[in-house]
Amino acid sequence: MSHDLQGLPVTGSAASVTALNAAIHDYYAWKGDPVGVLQQAAQDDPSFNLGNTAVASLLLLNGARGDALPVSSAIAAAQAQIGHGTRREQLHLDAAKAWAAGESIRAAELWEDILLDHPTDALALRFAHDTYFYLGHSNSIRDSVARVLPAWDTANANYGFVLGQYAFGLEEAGNLAQAEEVGRRALEINPEDTWAVHAVAHVLEMSSRQEEGIVFLNDTSPHWKNGRWLAVHNWWHLAVYLIEVGRAAEVLPRYDEFVRPKIKDDFILDLVDAAALLWRLELAGLYVGDRWQEIAAQWLTHADDHVLVFNDLHIALASTGARDATGQQALLKSLNHYITEGSGDNREISQDVGRQIVAAIVAFGQKNFQRVIDLLWPIRYKWIRIGGSHAQRDLLSQTLIAAALGAGNNKLAKALLAERSAWRPTQRSKQLFSKVLSSRSAN
Repeated sequence: MSHDLQGLPVTGSAASVTALNAAIHDYYAWKGDPVGVLQQAAQDDPSFNLGNTAVASLLLLNGARGDALPVSSAIAAAQAQIGHGTRREQLHLDAAKAWAAGESIRAAELWEDILLDHPTDALALRFAHDTYFYLGHSNSIRDSVARVLPAWDTANANYGFVLGQYAFGLEEAGNLAQAEEVGRRALEINPEDTWAVHAVAHVLEMSSRQEEGIVFLNDTSPHWKNGRWLAVHNWWHLAVYLIEVGRAAEVLPRYDEFVRPKIKDDFILDLVDAAALLWRLELAGLYVGDRWQEIAAQWLTHADDHVLVFNDLHIALASTGARDATGQQALLKSLNHYITEGSGDNREISQDVGRQIVAAIVAFGQKNFQRVIDLLWPIRYKWIRIGGSHAQRDLLSQTLIAAALGAGNNKLAKALLAERSAWRPTQRSKQLFSKVLSSRSAN
């Protein structure tokens, strides 16, 4: 039996293990085609059950439905060979099955079970990390890496990537100074670690160091701008900095250059970034023209997926921005049916907060600002359940502030802006706060 770069036994040929090592590297580096590499290896070597299982998990974590044919086929192929596999490989298959059934929390628990016995299992570590991100479990994003980090050899080729992963967990858990230190250490090991760049970018955003962030991302751009999977997202961070320092007018030309051409590729993270960025630009007072139509058309092909509330939020943003009432109603109808007839963790989150968030976005587009307030204000401290990062969910805070201003509720707007300026004292926040304070109706 061959062993991977972390020293773990793998059922399959030496060529399959070589493919696994390459796929793990590319998965952590956000480059290449790890799914394609593993699919080919598993086709060439049917005994390579972990290859098929990893394909299923990667597809699910990239936004595929559990009943999608590529997912179910990969799981079936792994199941057919699992009798010759190890207990670790069986747990990987069980986790993929759980995710496919909508039990994402159970999947994370199974990956954590693997890590207790095999703390250098790179797939389990990253799969759990991504799942916690989707669930908004900030402390788990941090702690899942902290638990295994002492077991990793600093000379291992993937050690720097694990540090970059830890840096992001530290940031999401609020440990900003440590997150920056660890993230920059990861970049010293590997300047092309786009996830470590991303982690430091989050630190600079959450500590309201936008001007530093602009310099940092521009300086590191040669290492991330051509990356296949995270380049748009790191560019999104740069755009968010520009909006917050009053340079929003610079964003649209770059959106057309870096984001717009990627929409047709249907990569979910790029679709998220496109919709979120256009929405933020409009909140900042810019007109984005017909750009909404193409992003809405692409997003609405996923209106019945309901993989994550976070995705449904961005479908709502896109269809609302495009003033597509038919698309909005189709999304709401589908979401209601999913809540009534569906199952799994995301269904429960959709019922608890997702439906209200989607309805609030639709109401915002109708300028029914009081309804936006009625829907969002009571659940604002539960938004974390939809997953994503603190920086991404900040869009909802900005939408609620805009709704308060639109409804003429300056008392609420003043309170929200005072709160925001205390922890996010950006130029834009301070300007809005000053404007509200100068209004007679703010008292």
